[in-house]
This record gives sequence, C-alpha cells and structure tokens, in this order.
Amino acid sequence: MKECREQARNTLYTSTSFFIWLRILKIARAVLWVLAAASGAAAASTVLSSREDMELVIAGLALLAVILPGATKALNLDDAIEAYAKKAGAFKNAEGALRRAANVWSNKPYDEFEKEAKSALSQLDEARKGSLTPPEWCFKAAQRKVKSGDYDPDEEKHG
Repeated sequence: MKECREQARNTLYTSTSFFIWLRILKIARAVLWVLAAASGAAAASTVLSSREDMELVIAGLALLAVILPGATKALNLDDAIEAYAKKAGAFKNAEGALRRAANVWSNKPYDEFEKEAKSALSQLDEARKGSLTPPEWCFKAAQRKVKSGDYDPDEEKHG
C-alpha cells in the first residue's frame, strides 16, 4: 500500500510536468503559425507596399511567412505534442490506478489488493516506456503546483 501511495505521488509530479511542457509546446506551435500568418498578411498589405522605404520590411515579413511553418515542421512540434499528450495521459491514468489501489483496494482482501496493485504498477511500467524528458524547469513548476495544493482532493482547502 505504501509503495502504491509513493508511486502515485511520483506519477502526479511526472504527469504534471508533462502537462506543463505540453502546454508550452502547444503555445509555441500556435505562436509560430500566427506569426507566419500575420507576416504573410502584412507582407501582402497594400498599406506597406505603397511605401517605397518598406521593401526590406516586406521582404522580411514574406520570408517569415515562409520560414515559420517550416520551422514548426523542422522542430517536429506536432509529433512532440502528440507524444507528450499520450504520455501525460498514461501517467495520469497510472496515478489514478495507483491511488485507487492504495486508498480503495488496500481495504479489500489481500488477493484482491495484490491483483489491483500489480495492474496499477503494470500501467506505470507501460507509461515509463520511451524516453520523453521535459525540461527540468517543468518538473520544478510541477513540484510547486502540486505542493500548492492544486491537486489536493480536500475541497475545503480550495474554498
């Protein structure tokens, strides 16, 4: 039971850090696409093109409109977002299974508890396959978020 609680807590930190990094990746992708669209629109603008001294600005904007979508692809942001979304969900599911094993199944006969605990630990092993590693600051942010009580199920603490 103690192992299940400890692993559930560790998995909470991991899933939270993955969700934080996932949010950053999605924002980065959106910013790159919006900047590309805005650059293209500005480069095509008749307001800018009517001024002779804006040729370099227009060329730079047009270049950004072409380069930024390519940068999004080159950085494999879509693949990274998909991979982190899957792993974040897998760790969150494993966390729930471990927490239920510790808090619910531990009150059942040992055979039932053992079966559920093994299943939960198998889910955790499956979630750990692969080697996604968000930046260290994401884990530090996850620690602060968890310690702040955001994930504490005690409703009275949250108003």
